[in-house]
Amino acid sequence: MKILIDAHVFDDKYQGTRSYLKGLYEQLIPIAQGWHFFFVAKNVDKLRQEFGVHSNVTYVPLKSKNKFYRLLVELPYIVKTYHIDYAHYQYISPPIKNCKQIVTIHDVLFEQKEFKLFFPLKYRIINSALFKISAKRADILLTVSEYSKKKISELYGINENNIQITPNAVSGDFLDTDLVFNQSIGDLGKYILYVSRIEPRKNHLGLLKAFIELDLASKGIKLIFVGKKDIVFDDLKFFVDNIDDQVSKSIIWLENISYEELKLYYKHCELFVFPSFAEGFGIPPLEAMVYKKKLLCSNNTAMIDFGLPDEVTFNPYDINEIKAKIERQLLKKFDLGQDYDRILSKFNWGVIAKKYKEIISNHSESL
Repeated sequence: MKILIDAHVFDDKYQGTRSYLKGLYEQLIPIAQGWHFFFVAKNVDKLRQEFGVHSNVTYVPLKSKNKFYRLLVELPYIVKTYHIDYAHYQYISPPIKNCKQIVTIHDVLFEQKEFKLFFPLKYRIINSALFKISAKRADILLTVSEYSKKKISELYGINENNIQITPNAVSGDFLDTDLVFNQSIGDLGKYILYVSRIEPRKNHLGLLKAFIELDLASKGIKLIFVGKKDIVFDDLKFFVDNIDDQVSKSIIWLENISYEELKLYYKHCELFVFPSFAEGFGIPPLEAMVYKKKLLCSNNTAMIDFGLPDEVTFNPYDINEIKAKIERQLLKKFDLGQDYDRILSKFNWGVIAKKYKEIISNHSESL
């Protein structure tokens, strides 16, 4: 079995599809020794660092970073050259289909009426057609949550029985018991943490308003946002620009921190809050669970799949509920360890990779 993985996402800025591919194939490669994997990207040295050297892995360089050239010319050529059996694509597959196609559609949030305002019109028009065509042509169609499965079925007219779920999980090396103490992080004292790139649907503004209205800065608590500024919208910028200077000192924005620093911020936070309006999955809450941290999570869209108890979930549109639950979590004693263990045992890359292998094997045997 020869499987091609379009891994061009490793050439660009970090995004969730990178975590998905890395977690899935890191676990699949060693348990599928009879299969050969062909990872395709422009920077194959980076791929080699991510996935390592294995007898059943080949890294194939792309000549161009242009997505149209990649989809129309390079990928079909590589499929033909290496006699690929299955090719795995994220969201969009090449129009020339010269092997079996596996397509993962992580979410279709931009297609949903209630979330369209969070996505540019051009993005919606182009990707609506491409996602739908790729989903319908896929031999194996995957998504990452029950929520996304239902929405793909509803919006693209695909039977739910023809959509398989391979969810996300936390990297095996994320829990680090040997973290070196960082004085600058240790000196922060108590802080609330939110890890996510900055864009409107992530609801940084809602958490920021709750923090200020609770007057937590005066109680010695800080608010730390970790993530790249992807789409900084006017409402957020205006609000941040008009925060009192004294309060502003307790609000910290970080980006481009190291992997080790990220783990330290999780380890030392007093509370992790994930207030997003809409997600195809949402890995950061799982990362907080790994470190057994107090947690509050939006109960909207795919976050429902976690099955968290009501006491730690909230309506992201209801700032009063967010405030009440932040206050309660800051005061209460943590006691959700068993819930976390149950959730993390389900969202586990080893378990997910075994299921993914079965999906491909069953499809191949049915031909």
